[in-house]
Amino acid sequence: MMHKTTNRIAFPLISMLTAALLLVAGCANSGSSSEPSKTPTLRLSMIPTTDPGKILRESQPLVAYLEKETGAKVELTVPTNYAAVVEAIANDQVDIAYLGGFTYVQASRRAGVVPLVQRERDRNFHSVFITQPGSGIDSLTDLKGHTFAFGDVNSTSGHLMPEYFMRQSNVDPDVIAKAFYSGGHDATALSVANKKVDAGALDETVFEKMTKEGKLDPGKVKIFYTTPPFFDYVWAARKGIDPQLTERFSNAFLKLSAGDATHKQLLDLLGATKYQRADNSDYDKLRQAARDAGLMK
Repeated sequence: MMHKTTNRIAFPLISMLTAALLLVAGCANSGSSSEPSKTPTLRLSMIPTTDPGKILRESQPLVAYLEKETGAKVELTVPTNYAAVVEAIANDQVDIAYLGGFTYVQASRRAGVVPLVQRERDRNFHSVFITQPGSGIDSLTDLKGHTFAFGDVNSTSGHLMPEYFMRQSNVDPDVIAKAFYSGGHDATALSVANKKVDAGALDETVFEKMTKEGKLDPGKVKIFYTTPPFFDYVWAARKGIDPQLTERFSNAFLKLSAGDATHKQLLDLLGATKYQRADNSDYDKLRQAARDAGLMK
């Protein structure tokens, strides 16, 4: 009798213990499965100023740094054209984008994106016009009757501002109308160096970097005109993004210092010496230039 009574007591006790253990295990599993949601994802995109694959590879140290500083998982994409970045940020497919001045004013007009930070040199930027030595082209007015290359149609330093200054200098309209669009600054430089076109305009920093890295033979090209300064590249955020996240993002750039060895490597990679906050009103001249060129209403 005692044996049977013990079993009747033991079975409910075992069942209760089993249920309790399952409950604890369930809570533990639930806690671990929800853990990844605590890390926000920050979707970044950059306009393809040069080869997209090259930009992605070279930007990995920046991605790692931003993950450390923001506490977010950073996903970076670089499409094959400038317009795709504007579309992505306008449709909330990316959170923060690295834009040129013209793509910024387009995204600002379409979706109210907010400028965050930019390099000091982006506030005093230039395009350079190049040709082959011996081409007979020494000024903008000499372009008449010659073939010419812009970069991407939505590029600030590779199209908008070069065209603006060409019009200001009364360059033959046929040169602009018949211009070839290479798709990128590096492609423009190589098109001129390889004599596919007589002249072209591009981002001064890309020209400097290509020459320094030996990717552009300085004996095959010469600068014959440098534009007056204008505002250009900027990191900008979509509307509705967590303001604390954008502030951590901005501060990550603002704290970069050439006195820190790791920071210096990043600054060199980014072609910068220092970052500062950007302001929407600084791009009013670009807006007017875009309207004058019929590129924006």
